[in-house]
Amino acid sequence: MSDNDVMDRRQARTRKAIREAFIALLFEHKYEAVTLVQVAARADVGRSTLYEHFRTKADLLRDSLQPVMAALASVIGSRDVPAQLAWWLQHMRERQAFARVLLHHQGRDLLQPMLAEAVQARLDKLEACHEASVPADLLARQIAAAQFAILSPWVLGQMALTSAELAGMLHITSRALVRSTFTAP
Repeated sequence: MSDNDVMDRRQARTRKAIREAFIALLFEHKYEAVTLVQVAARADVGRSTLYEHFRTKADLLRDSLQPVMAALASVIGSRDVPAQLAWWLQHMRERQAFARVLLHHQGRDLLQPMLAEAVQARLDKLEACHEASVPADLLARQIAAAQFAILSPWVLGQMALTSAELAGMLHITSRALVRSTFTAP
């Protein structure tokens, strides 16, 4: 095993410890109250080590939730419901307390722009093949807002749908928004 492999594995373990500490603190405090100093202490790493991996708390949140945002954005340009979307939704349902913390009003204000960014990256790929009648950034924000409008009440237990049914609805509604604004060149 090379020195680089050892370093990569050590860095991966450190990042994982930081993410886990951050998530644990989110359960105990609101996002606004969590500090990087607290995260470093909980992860048992020095502050300088934490800052090597994450410059800001928003960077840490973004990194922690990137797989979920990517799964939600994966409906853009997909013909069928992406398999990982239903899996992530089920994962959120199983960790409902955590999802509720994240989708609380302040958390949603941070997450929705993250999702819009992930959606826009997928829309930008579609624009290479089609013309859009609406700017991609505007459409991305609208899709992100529409997805959260469905996702939030589901996480709060206000909608009796399975994760597969919700994935299907997110797919249908997001595709409809895309199709309504894209035309063939």
